[in-house]
Amino acid sequence: MKTSQISNTHDHTPLSIIMFDWIIAFYVMALASPILMFKVITLACSKHSIFETLYIHVGDKEVEIRLFSQGRFKALPLFYSVLKGDIGLLGSAFEYAVFDATQNNSRPGILSVEQMQRRMGIQHVKVTSDKPTNLMSYIANIVKCLFSKLVVVSTQLNYPTQFNLLGVNIDNNTMSESVDLLIRSSLSATTKQFAFVNADCLNLAATNNNYRNTVNQCDQVFADGSGIRIACQLHHIGLKDNVNGTDMLPLLCEQAAAQGISLFFLGGKQGTSDQAAANLIKQFPTLNIVGCHHGFLNQDNEQQVIEQINQSGAQILLVGMGAPKQDQWINDHKAELNVGVAVGVGGLFDFFANNVSRAPVAVRQVGMEWVWRLAQEPKRMWKRYVVGNPLFLARVLKQKRSSNMPVHSANTSRANTSSANSNHSATSKQPQPMLSGLGQTNTQNKRRWYFFGIKCGQFAKRTFDIVAASILLILLAPLFAFTALSIRIESKGAIFFSQTRSGLNNQPFTMWKFRSMYIDAEARLEKIKQNNEMQGGVLFKMKKDPRITSVGKLIRKASIDELPQLWNVLMGDMSLVGPRPALPSEVSQYQLSDRRRLGVKPGITCIWQVSGRSDIPFDKQVELDIDYIYQQSLKEDIALLLKTIPAVLLARGAY
Repeated sequence: MKTSQISNTHDHTPLSIIMFDWIIAFYVMALASPILMFKVITLACSKHSIFETLYIHVGDKEVEIRLFSQGRFKALPLFYSVLKGDIGLLGSAFEYAVFDATQNNSRPGILSVEQMQRRMGIQHVKVTSDKPTNLMSYIANIVKCLFSKLVVVSTQLNYPTQFNLLGVNIDNNTMSESVDLLIRSSLSATTKQFAFVNADCLNLAATNNNYRNTVNQCDQVFADGSGIRIACQLHHIGLKDNVNGTDMLPLLCEQAAAQGISLFFLGGKQGTSDQAAANLIKQFPTLNIVGCHHGFLNQDNEQQVIEQINQSGAQILLVGMGAPKQDQWINDHKAELNVGVAVGVGGLFDFFANNVSRAPVAVRQVGMEWVWRLAQEPKRMWKRYVVGNPLFLARVLKQKRSSNMPVHSANTSRANTSSANSNHSATSKQPQPMLSGLGQTNTQNKRRWYFFGIKCGQFAKRTFDIVAASILLILLAPLFAFTALSIRIESKGAIFFSQTRSGLNNQPFTMWKFRSMYIDAEARLEKIKQNNEMQGGVLFKMKKDPRITSVGKLIRKASIDELPQLWNVLMGDMSLVGPRPALPSEVSQYQLSDRRRLGVKPGITCIWQVSGRSDIPFDKQVELDIDYIYQQSLKEDIALLLKTIPAVLLARGAY
């Protein structure tokens, strides 16, 4: 492996940040110790290695870091590297030692501002420094990174070159690709039209067929704003960048100045475009802005303005009249324009004329620029954001439900799409039976609320399972250690016993228990099957089972042997409350009616566990499980857990 030759210009990290990292890492490792222990045991019992070892650049050295080799909580061992001081909670992005280092990685971090900006699609935005010099800014950056992880969910994403949202074909470009495209297109002999669309534009397109058709006839449509990023996430589409005009204009001006390409500004109030041009020329002295004009056009001055644009020799025309007016104006007059590129840019000139302030980078890093705009102009913007944003998400979700698949990539040409939209518009104008439509709407709404209630209940149950299982694993850690020691002292063999069980919808999973039998228990079963004391013949139970060890009898009586299944609950294979998971061999003997108990996630306890346990015959167990399925709720789960405590203490039906 190559060693980095970059000199270590190590900025001394403040002691307060080092201590903060150490304290947080220590508490995370302590709280996650049950998870770490079970993860190690699980991987040790599998065919996979426990850890995956990687090497990263840290200054001019190569440092070893470890991850779990597979599964959930894979990154937990990184907190050990934080305790050692090799990395921080926040720092530069990891650069692996198999490649040469490209930056000063004096202190890499589990989280990084660079990764956060890439996740939010604003990696083109330069920050003054991604290395906080005090504890408060350090914590603030950690909070921003964690918040961005919540906003942009990590899923298996597709990256199509083009996708469709609410009937609009949007091109999936990076910011640099978009700028290069505009520069190249500025040399075109005919006018090429480009547009930016955000959530508000797509709301307009959903109800305005003319605007939607106009946008779909553009040569390229750029995705602008965090709303579209969230919509893409919902449809498992990866958006390469937040290609917004405010970030793009300085980059475009820099390229235009370097290549001698001229611009014309059309839009805004009287003097706004002139002031924006003056400010940009201060920033880019060689930039050639050949004309400016306000955006209040009418029949008297419109032709005169078009002639002014053509005579100026401009190659790029920026039109800021707001959607849909600006895009329709370009579409109506592009045959008369002698520019290579015409772009609708909305209120862009106001930002560069300093009429409206841009949100700080910290706000943009977490995708909340719309909150800044709303705070600045609440009277003008409340409808766009307070009403428009939820409406946009509702429309996107409706589109997803109606298609029952991710948003399709748009492979057809824009002209074909426009034609299809026109045909759709004509079809939608046909009268529909009002009464039947109303009845269908009411029925659909009832179904949606019904299934929404089910989803809320499932979310509440899963949240309760995770929180309760985590707390119990931490509190019961001493009991786990004592039980493990007792098992090992009495008999040789593994401390834990794993077995394949049938889970939700009969999907197999590995269930964990403390070993309560001798290691040859499975071999002994064939000899004693005729002594089965459980009615029905599906389950095998004996009060004096010779396969059970002395410690096993005790932990079975107290139900301690079931406690490792808290790990199954944490992993999502089981729930705290639900029908007990059956063996596949038992499921194969089920009657069709018995299989109903496989319709929910299995659990550690349920109704029959608190009503006599093994004393209840199998057919009655099934009936009680079905009763639970039809009356399950978070309240019912808590009640059953409370009833489980005396059932365990009294050891009713436990053997």
